[in-house]
Amino acid sequence: MGGTRILKAAEAIVGGGRALLSRRLFERLRHLLWAGLITLATYGVLLFEPVDQFLWLIQSRIADRHPSGDVVFVGSDEALNDPAAPERRYKVAAALDELDRLGVGKVFLDVTFETSDNPAADARLARAIADLGPRITLVDRIVEEAGRDRMLRRTSPDIASAVGRVVSDQTDRNFFGFAWEIHYGYEVDGSLVRSLGAAIGGVSDAQQGRFAIDYGFNSREIPVVLLEQLISAQSKNDYDDIDVTGKTVVVGHSNYAGGTPQLIPGSTNGPASFIDIYAGETLKSGRTTYLRGSLVLPFFAAMLLLAVMIAKPRKRRWTAYFGIVLVLPVVFVLSAKIGVRLELAYALSLLATYGALRSRVRWKRRVEMVNSETGLPKLRALESRLIRDKTGSGHVVIAKIQNYERILKTLRSDDKGSYVLKLVDRLRAADPNLAIYSDGHHLGWHVASDDTNAVTDHLEGLRAIFAAPVQVGGFSVDVGITFGVAAIDDDPTVRLAAAVAAAEETSEAHNPIAVAETGSQSDLLWDISLRARIDEAMEAGEIYCVYQPKIDLASKSIAGVEALVRWHDPARGFISPQHFIQQCEKAGRMEHLTRYVLQSACSAGQLLHFRGRVISMAVNLSATLLGDMRIAGIVRNVLQATRFDPAYLTLEITETARISDHTVAASILEELRSLGVKISMDDFGVGAASFEAFYELPFDELKIDRLFVANMAKDPKARAIVSSIAAMGREARITVVAEGLENPQDIVLFEEAGCQQVQGFAFSRPLSLSNLLEYQDFTLNRPAANMV
Repeated sequence: MGGTRILKAAEAIVGGGRALLSRRLFERLRHLLWAGLITLATYGVLLFEPVDQFLWLIQSRIADRHPSGDVVFVGSDEALNDPAAPERRYKVAAALDELDRLGVGKVFLDVTFETSDNPAADARLARAIADLGPRITLVDRIVEEAGRDRMLRRTSPDIASAVGRVVSDQTDRNFFGFAWEIHYGYEVDGSLVRSLGAAIGGVSDAQQGRFAIDYGFNSREIPVVLLEQLISAQSKNDYDDIDVTGKTVVVGHSNYAGGTPQLIPGSTNGPASFIDIYAGETLKSGRTTYLRGSLVLPFFAAMLLLAVMIAKPRKRRWTAYFGIVLVLPVVFVLSAKIGVRLELAYALSLLATYGALRSRVRWKRRVEMVNSETGLPKLRALESRLIRDKTGSGHVVIAKIQNYERILKTLRSDDKGSYVLKLVDRLRAADPNLAIYSDGHHLGWHVASDDTNAVTDHLEGLRAIFAAPVQVGGFSVDVGITFGVAAIDDDPTVRLAAAVAAAEETSEAHNPIAVAETGSQSDLLWDISLRARIDEAMEAGEIYCVYQPKIDLASKSIAGVEALVRWHDPARGFISPQHFIQQCEKAGRMEHLTRYVLQSACSAGQLLHFRGRVISMAVNLSATLLGDMRIAGIVRNVLQATRFDPAYLTLEITETARISDHTVAASILEELRSLGVKISMDDFGVGAASFEAFYELPFDELKIDRLFVANMAKDPKARAIVSSIAAMGREARITVVAEGLENPQDIVLFEEAGCQQVQGFAFSRPLSLSNLLEYQDFTLNRPAANMV
């Protein structure tokens, strides 16, 4: 029981060593996967599109690029196409004539005109349009009127003449009122017509698709001329501020004309024509690249994955995280400067979600590392601190509070934490600032000194302080405290576990201070991770059964075999059965191992019977399992699953001295016998297998321990013991097996003693199932060497 407590305590503190690192890595990967899935879900419903647009607005302000200067806007504060004011058409005609006279390159008339009630004004405007010929292009506008669907508003054919047309979509705006993309062309009357923005940008042929508009151009640098200014310049002969020769001119309404203002990113409201002017400038500069979230998100996810996989030390990983976060503003500013549109919101979402998941885990760990009753950090926090500080020297001290559970039962809940804190105050007698960690009945701390003798001397002094009782809740409570000490030796995780194990070995009377041995580190790590290792080993086939024949002395042939479990670990080689079976018991995995061995042995026995070799199969059963009826269910289930005849199954009970209740054990063994199996008492004659157990428990077979079998030929006492056990077996009508026979010449001695069966290297070492099948016709005359 003491060994079990040591192992569990050590396992609770260490947390798995390298397995912990692996678990932390997979935990981070799982959080990254969840962050990715959550972000993909938000991307699927465009949840963060408003965030992207807000970021684009900021980029538009910080870009501050220079427009080409080849596109001039001529605007009017009046509604030039107002049917109630046809006289304004004369102004438009005059402005077009002046542009013609100044040698304009292209004119886009971004105002639609219906036929008015003033034919003269309409004719004057038509003549000015016709005079410009192919240099003028009329703009048809897609608009949305209240209560109506989208409609195409066009200049009347009576005014338009036979000039080119383009389309400007005044409805292609998002819910914030911004136009971040426009079409290259629109379908009108079955034909594809260029958009105004594409025409300004120099696109000659209409085409399908959309392109992003770059609003990074400084709006104040786009040449703007008022229509009235252009007309008055002719009369004043003053063209100093007007330069349109060879340029592209867009004639339209300014933002002061009723109903025409447009939201322009990076500036205040502007003329609706500015959307197409920005689009044209975008095409002229070639800045139409648009990297959507489906491209940006995998890039940042890959960087985050690399940080998780490669940067395993915490400091390096945090540096990598910081670098990734720093990339975001750098990419943000750089893309604004070079005119590349990015959807960064989902990358931000990925990083924020991953950060939130990791923060939640760190918060939970911080909470888990604090003892709720005392407010002191737990031993896991000590381990984390030693690892974080890369502590490679000094000692770990674990104080074990004796009778802790019994004392807590007598105290009120409010006084339990107070009791431990009073003990902590005494431990801090020499150093008030000593950091002490609490976990159950353990208190731990780090001592900087490398001198083990000095540390133990100090602990002897502390024990003297604890000779006086403490006052808790009005009661005087005696204190018993012992210490486990382990030098860190550059491995704080393992040495902390070693200190806990040493503390569990202590007792107030005989061993109050125990120093852990340095050389057992790797074995301790192996043992505390055995539970996970044994399950993996069984799945991988590293744990398997071999079979040693039992010889019937009367027929000189195989009477049966004993299934012996073996473990061959790829890293450590063959593991001693005695060692790993002991550790299985401590780790609570004995039932699991027994089920596995029973399954293997009964399957092998069924195969032997199928091949015509009807012999018995013996399987070892730990006495520790005879305290619960579950073992009977395990045996029953295995027999049913393998269809092995229970009459040929023998269960060999090992270490019967560990049976705590013979009455319970007897009822369980009777239940097993009711299944049809036989019960054998292993290692009879030595301390673990007593006459009391033989008398009180229903055995069908006795196996004489190899101590007497090996000395049969040379020691009269051994011969007498074997003979007396054989005689007792005959009287009790049970089978007696001599185990551990190594010399074939001794066979006659066992025949004379009255043993029915023998087992040992004299006939065969344990065989694999395939080798055992090859020796179906084995008899006593076959040389033992051939059996291996």
